[in-house]
Amino acid sequence: MGKSSLIIVLGMSVIIGFFTLRMNSNSNENVSGTMDMFNKTQSRLIANSGVEIYLEKLKQDRTMIGNTYSGNTLFGGTYDITIEGPEDTVVLVTSVANFMGVIHTTIVEAEADRVPFYPGPGSMYLSGGTVAALKKNAISGSIEINGKDHDLNGDTIPGASSVPGIAVDGATQHNDVVNMITKNTINQVLGSGGTPSVQAISNEVDWAEYAQLLADNPDILINTQEKMDSVLAKKEPWGTVADPKVTFINGDIHLNNSSTASGCGILVVNGSLEVNGTFDYKGLVIAFKNTSIDIKLNGNGSILGCLVVAGNQINVEVANGNFEVLYSTQAMALIDNLLTTKRFSILSWWE
Repeated sequence: MGKSSLIIVLGMSVIIGFFTLRMNSNSNENVSGTMDMFNKTQSRLIANSGVEIYLEKLKQDRTMIGNTYSGNTLFGGTYDITIEGPEDTVVLVTSVANFMGVIHTTIVEAEADRVPFYPGPGSMYLSGGTVAALKKNAISGSIEINGKDHDLNGDTIPGASSVPGIAVDGATQHNDVVNMITKNTINQVLGSGGTPSVQAISNEVDWAEYAQLLADNPDILINTQEKMDSVLAKKEPWGTVADPKVTFINGDIHLNNSSTASGCGILVVNGSLEVNGTFDYKGLVIAFKNTSIDIKLNGNGSILGCLVVAGNQINVEVANGNFEVLYSTQAMALIDNLLTTKRFSILSWWE
């Protein structure tokens, strides 16, 4: 019995040891397989992200076409980018990533098309949401909102058609805005439809959606106060009449008393833009999302074109100086003809 028991015990030990070795072997294989899958996934993620990064850069700099950019680092790995033309309407972007020795190649064909332009429906347009949140003193002080057509010098064009000084969505909004204007004795809301020139219009543009499209494809991005201060210190305009730009201001930004800001194109604002200096802009200004435009002028401010407010609220308080919003078809036509801001649509994606 003793020998038999010993043989059985030894036999079971051998069987158990065999299964233990197999389990350890399987465990090692599983760990190896998991790491291999992770490395492949990470390499793929780096390659695909590299394509997106360089398509964004390409919006700003068309001279990148025909070049290779090697040794970029991302997520613990590296990637090389090659951008081929021959022209800037359709590009082929090849991204080769390396993570822990695992190579992944992504090739994307993308088409660049021009960001559309929509002229505003009045000198100032206030969305239904904006009007609903209007404070009693939302617009006060020395301000002119003029829907008569103006040239690029700000002079009225004789005989030209007019648009509303302030355009709104419906009768309720119309009454609310007229009450605010009357209460604050603002006498310079001019344009079609009498004085004050406030009219309900048929709006076919989703301004919040359009603003987001522009915000996703800016020529100039200002998202910190430091960047704003740097731009102002260098006296860099946000676009010019000869070269209009899409500028996106994202965040709580202010222009101090000594600052002078100017630009031409489309200015999109999401955040709190406080203007205490001098401000001069030609084109379309759109405020959306969480925007609270606080214009507390100690100088002169001018928007020649149109101001669209599709955000939470607007507060225009002119303490010293004058602020004017003058409608201009010439400014709108200029932007429509010369604005070159582009976005990229993916035509094909190979991996």
